[in-house]
Amino acid sequence: MTALIICEKPSVAKKIANALGKAKKKSIDGVPYYELERNGKKIIVASAVGHLFTLVEKENKEFGSYPVFDIKWVPASVEKGKEYVNKYIKALKKLSKEADEFYIATDWDIEGELIGYHALKYCCGKEKAKRMRFSSLTKKEIVKAFENPDEIDYGLVDAGESRHIVDWYFGINLSRALMNAIRAVNRWKTMSIGRVQGPALAFLTERELEIKKFVPKPYWVIEALFKDNLKAIHEKEKFWDEKEAKSVYEKIKNEKFGKVVEIKKTKRKIKPLPPFDLGTLQREAYSYFKISPKETQEIAQSLYEKGLCLHPDTLILLPDGIKKIKDLDDEGEVLCLNKDLKLTKSKYKLLKRTIKEKLIKITLNDGTELITTKEHPILVYRDELIFIPAEKLKENEQVVMFINNSEKTFKIKKTKFIDFILENKKYSHHYSIICTSDWKNKFKSGIAKKFDLSNQLSKNKGLSLDRLRKLSNYIIDRDLKRIANGDVYIQKIKKIEEIEYEGEVYDLTVKDYHNFIANGIVVHNCSYPRTSSQKLPKDRKYLEDILNIIKNHPVYGKWAERILKENLKPVEGKKEDPAHPAIHIVDIPKEELSEKEKKIYDLIARRTLAAFWDNAEREYLNVKVDIKGEKFKLSGSRTVKEGWHEIYYFPKFDEIELPALKKNDIIKVEKITITRKETQPPKRYTVASIIKELEKKGLGTKATRAEIVDKLIKRGYVIDDGSLKVTDLGISVIETLKKFCPEIIDEKMTRDLEEKLEKIQFRKIKKDDVLEEAEKRLRKILEEFKKKEEDIGIYLIKNLDATNKKAKIVGKCPKCGGDLILIRHKKGRFVGCSNYPECDVKYSLPDKGRIKIPNKVCEACKSPILKIGDREVCINPECPLKQVEVKEDDRICPKCGAKLVLKKGIYGAFYGCSNYPKCKYTEPINKKEVVGKCPKCGGDLVVRDGKFGKFVGCSNYPKCKYTEKLKSNEKEK
Repeated sequence: MTALIICEKPSVAKKIANALGKAKKKSIDGVPYYELERNGKKIIVASAVGHLFTLVEKENKEFGSYPVFDIKWVPASVEKGKEYVNKYIKALKKLSKEADEFYIATDWDIEGELIGYHALKYCCGKEKAKRMRFSSLTKKEIVKAFENPDEIDYGLVDAGESRHIVDWYFGINLSRALMNAIRAVNRWKTMSIGRVQGPALAFLTERELEIKKFVPKPYWVIEALFKDNLKAIHEKEKFWDEKEAKSVYEKIKNEKFGKVVEIKKTKRKIKPLPPFDLGTLQREAYSYFKISPKETQEIAQSLYEKGLCLHPDTLILLPDGIKKIKDLDDEGEVLCLNKDLKLTKSKYKLLKRTIKEKLIKITLNDGTELITTKEHPILVYRDELIFIPAEKLKENEQVVMFINNSEKTFKIKKTKFIDFILENKKYSHHYSIICTSDWKNKFKSGIAKKFDLSNQLSKNKGLSLDRLRKLSNYIIDRDLKRIANGDVYIQKIKKIEEIEYEGEVYDLTVKDYHNFIANGIVVHNCSYPRTSSQKLPKDRKYLEDILNIIKNHPVYGKWAERILKENLKPVEGKKEDPAHPAIHIVDIPKEELSEKEKKIYDLIARRTLAAFWDNAEREYLNVKVDIKGEKFKLSGSRTVKEGWHEIYYFPKFDEIELPALKKNDIIKVEKITITRKETQPPKRYTVASIIKELEKKGLGTKATRAEIVDKLIKRGYVIDDGSLKVTDLGISVIETLKKFCPEIIDEKMTRDLEEKLEKIQFRKIKKDDVLEEAEKRLRKILEEFKKKEEDIGIYLIKNLDATNKKAKIVGKCPKCGGDLILIRHKKGRFVGCSNYPECDVKYSLPDKGRIKIPNKVCEACKSPILKIGDREVCINPECPLKQVEVKEDDRICPKCGAKLVLKKGIYGAFYGCSNYPKCKYTEPINKKEVVGKCPKCGGDLVVRDGKFGKFVGCSNYPKCKYTEKLKSNEKEK
């Protein structure tokens, strides 16, 4: 009996294979798959790479013709850039011939069900299979899903296929209709619009037009400043009548005292926020860190999929000695480190896989060698204990090692008395000794640079273990304390190199303790991210297992411990997802995460734990003060009890303390002011708020909303500069559709279709009925569109021309006042006056670099500024900021022998060949000093200025990107 498990992507296939047994990695034409045995059954684990199949027309009709409804599923390799998909299809077809039994192990949602079903149907020629369902890639969940499989959910399959087909119908037909309208007036432009894109762009455009049409309305505010800097506002807040405002002000402006006439104190309990669903996570990540929703989804997915591995000769410390990992039993006991870096026994299970790739070989100063895969984490000290992937380590990095990892060097058989050790180690039976030859400087410059050792140095040649331990009393840093008292020592990296390797690599899963040094525990930091649920898993044992892991975390541990100890229950939201629970942490990261990954992980971790915590308590104080019959409001607020806000501190609480006031108290008035203000236009949507709006209106899905906004930005309809600004192009598209074909941007029609697509999933409506209705609606829209095709084209082109002209205006001509326009010509790019030939003002531009118009002017000469590549430059070559003093000399062109002359360009003055344009040689005024030859391409190595200071780089950049550090003698120059 042979079973074939089909996964969504290769990284998940590897994790599932390693979770189910000792997997051997194999490949077909470069496509990886895994083989293993479990309970006498041969198992093959293979994968797709997302969607292997896509929709196309059945027949190639005339270019751009519409309507099109006759479509079919074909390999996705027909799409540009997806040629690699064919290899995965062929691999699955070949492997399916060996299989008697099939499992689908793709993501548990609509898209995952469709990916798995299409692979099964079109690659394997099957319609039925067992279904593995899991919400996190932990070994426990994978094994449970394999041993208790479900069936394929054909409701999800039909819902997925229907959504793809309906989106294809609308996207292709409407985009072709727009482009044909433009072709009808003998013009050409690529245009696109979609079923959800249309209404989304309409929302944004409606807000943009509100802002453009907004007329500020004046109002007046009267404020009083009391003693102790207490600020109060008149209870009316806004006076719309200037006469009334001034009358009140004149009445009280000279008053010196006010009387407290009312005090209201209220307390409010604020419940913890529910765990994250995808939409809320995207909004919060954007709100707090400005990470886009699409990137947040990608980061959450990457945290879900993390995993690692080790070389077979890696030494593992067991209670009865040291063994190579390849010689370990499948299960047993291992010595690993707990959160205090103390050796502790724990049970392990051995995992294995076959690879053919480069490994990282790390040689330490004491001769110890670590050989791992590139992504494997190594525990180092960088002002804090942190796991760094092997490929990101640097020479002289301080690695934290087990004492007994050096047994092969120091022949130590007992671990009882062995503790913190530095360089120049000597051993006695009961003590660890640090040699004192220049050890003070080494000690302070290394791991113990925060120790206060001024009065603690021994005059002898060494320090005993007892005395060394006493030093830990002087350590303030928590991580340093753990190292000083832990069963570890610090060793610097002497050398790092890559080695070719083909063979088996190994992995350990270790119960409870997850800081196991030099291990490759299959790590899954977060649960499945594409969920709309705000409820945690109902299985309390599952949650307790997670909390038992998290309690070893240096920051989150204390909270997890209390949740376990007091059996606290989580607060949950109303939203549910039949496939997945809310997004939550399931492990501690075992490697260095990127800065953005750290932020998203921290956000998820704190939100998960805060859901179990106490209510926060806030106190609000509202005071009314009478000044000659006019009432003023004072407001204060303070946190009485932090509760969950101690953990999830991202939402800000206002803390406004008021002094102790009583009714009838008289308080001194320092000043009374009247201020004219104006109403402000409505705020533009942000990426986060438009996703929330789409969710509220029931448009799109949790997995597609971020992508929809991203498409609008890529199409040039919208600009994201912190808020979403609709471009003139975007406005013209919506105005055209609104005038001639409003059904395309009708949110009601889109929402109605969305609801019916969702009903397919639960078998409340037939797939064919929904597709038939969608086709009928769209045909009617397209018929009306065709009748007005030429009118639509004329209107669109008029708007587009005005948009394009406006987009090309750089600024005003200094000579005649006309518009300076960006002009692209076959001979090059330049900025010229719109009144040419009457006005001949012209500015040359470089041939390379993407040009943007930031609508800024130079402070020195008031000429327009352009952004070329990443650099903003004034277009005026005579700008005072570009002037340099240069002595005349007889420089010769090294290329043709002609004289070099001083020239001026957009980037400032430079030397150019007098034989131009036949010879185009140039060089900067201050030519960079050559310090050597590039070992990569033979070009000159020159000193450059970088973000972090000077460095040496190749003069042939960007063709050659070789760099090296600046040597000390070069720094002195």
